[in-house]
Amino acid sequence: MRNSLHKTLWKAAFAKLLLLFFYLLNFFHTAFSQTVNISGVVNSYYQVVEVIPSKACVRLNTVSGLAKNQKVLVIQMKGASVITTNSSSFGDTTSLNDAGNYEIAIICAIDGDSVFMFHNFLNSYTVADKVQLVKFAEYYAAVVVDTIKPSPWNNTTGTGGVIAISVSTDLTLNAPIFGDSSGFRGGAYSLSDGTCFNSPFAATGYIYNASSSSPQNGAWKGESIYNLTAAGQTGGRGAPANGGGGGNNHNNGGGGGANLSPGGKGGGNSSTVGCTTNLRGEAGKALSSWSGKKIFFGGGGGAGHSNSALSTSNGGGNGGGILFIHANNIIGNGYFISANGGKGGEAISDGACGGGSGGTIILDINNYSGSLTIQTKGGNGGDVNDDAMANRCYGAGGGGAGGVIYFTGSVPAITISTSGGVAGAETSRDAAGCSAAVPALNGSNGTTGSSYTIHQSVDSSSYCLSIRPLPLGLIYFKASLISGHAELEWKMNDPQLVKNFIVEKLSGAHWISLQTITAANSTSVYNYFDQHPSPGSNLYRLRIISISNVISLSPARQVILRSANEKYLVYPNPAVDQFMITGELPHIITIQLATITGTICWEKKLITNGRNVVVDLPSLPPGTYTIHINDVIKKLVISK
Repeated sequence: MRNSLHKTLWKAAFAKLLLLFFYLLNFFHTAFSQTVNISGVVNSYYQVVEVIPSKACVRLNTVSGLAKNQKVLVIQMKGASVITTNSSSFGDTTSLNDAGNYEIAIICAIDGDSVFMFHNFLNSYTVADKVQLVKFAEYYAAVVVDTIKPSPWNNTTGTGGVIAISVSTDLTLNAPIFGDSSGFRGGAYSLSDGTCFNSPFAATGYIYNASSSSPQNGAWKGESIYNLTAAGQTGGRGAPANGGGGGNNHNNGGGGGANLSPGGKGGGNSSTVGCTTNLRGEAGKALSSWSGKKIFFGGGGGAGHSNSALSTSNGGGNGGGILFIHANNIIGNGYFISANGGKGGEAISDGACGGGSGGTIILDINNYSGSLTIQTKGGNGGDVNDDAMANRCYGAGGGGAGGVIYFTGSVPAITISTSGGVAGAETSRDAAGCSAAVPALNGSNGTTGSSYTIHQSVDSSSYCLSIRPLPLGLIYFKASLISGHAELEWKMNDPQLVKNFIVEKLSGAHWISLQTITAANSTSVYNYFDQHPSPGSNLYRLRIISISNVISLSPARQVILRSANEKYLVYPNPAVDQFMITGELPHIITIQLATITGTICWEKKLITNGRNVVVDLPSLPPGTYTIHINDVIKKLVISK
């Protein structure tokens, strides 16, 4: 009787432990290792209405969708000071002020409309000059299945135009990440009446009210880091900081936008009858990155002056957006990551428009594989067709400057382009009847930098510590199979707060200690190698012990080891609601489940990512089945 009771109790306890083990496997799979398909707009954007540095706090227009421990980007889009006199110096930057300041932060707490960060701010910010908070899209592993893009830049709210993605392991591109024309707006197309002025009464100024169309003496300037709010400054050939200048009356081309390199000048009027003055749009002016501490949208191209109903111009090209991409591995598959400037609008018997400048891309990637192209090219200037009109020849658009690409490591062996936009062409001109052509100019090439340091504070906020205990600062914990060994790596924000790490591995239903590693104040990245992982699933975690002996546990990470002759691995096995197949998988696999007697009871075709696929089980009685994976047969136990 006693033995029977002991056996019953032992079986019940074992069953509970077994269920706990499968729950942990399933929890790890769904919460930590699932590959997510992503597309479209993956970020959320928030308008910052107040910055409170003493509390490492920002107040937002809404906090919907934000939560503790999320990674965010704080960035100021505008706010430079420029010369505003009506002269050739108009738009020269006298101070960048807080324009271009940015940093990555981690949310500590949310109270009402206030968001508190774990660390003090590195920079100052001026709310009136378009400060936004962007929530990172964070994943364990992700596959881009359709084009990723940002929400459009909205100058009214000061939000949008940024893509920020953080992936712990693999980011696979099956579609592009596209930030083209997502930055500062190009000068708008506007149709002037036919009135024009000629020397000595020509519209020779550098600033005009672009809204005045009777006549429009200066076409719309491209948008830039300068808050251009005075109506009398909105038009004309003077370039406002990194925005291109507009073409002046009559039919002069717009200038190209700029980033850290200048844009190209617009083309000039070379007519010999009618309005004949060359008053082309000036090129957007190069900005300073302050050694990489500031980043910018590409400047918008200036509009060309237009008074002909033949033209249907789209205005100046928009500048490229800003992209942050973090991943351990990126698999390019021949796709693009780009923040190119847009092409300037074309014209017929009018001034054409300038191209937008390339934007800014920051890549924090450990490993690159497959073909991949990174671009921040300037937009081409708009072409002008003079329509073979006798003695009348007009200006094309200037090319936008190339943008900026930063790599946190060395420059990888991938295709990279920061080329400036090509100047627009002037065609069908009356060369014999017109004066010498005044061609538009190409935009300058952009810049590429290596060993870039992303700006993220590590100075803990005392205010945040007072309202919420600071976690031990685990930035990531990842596990990889390398040459048959399991390599664990983790990174800490505040290693000085940690006494030691205990690396643990799941054995049966228990976590066992593999090694204790002492933390060091000056070391943020740690490694451990398991030289003998078991065939099948290996589950690891960290037990983190603080200097005050507070214990916290990391998420679990898994490594799968197949034997040399094993084509596919199925786990967990037994399975409850779902299981995963891993191996060198074809793009499409056919899976069949059969009873032990050989009767096929379920069949399905699934699309894989080439390495693994998750299979949701149908409603079947518990028991032993055979699973047919293409030409491979394995046993699968279904448990309920």
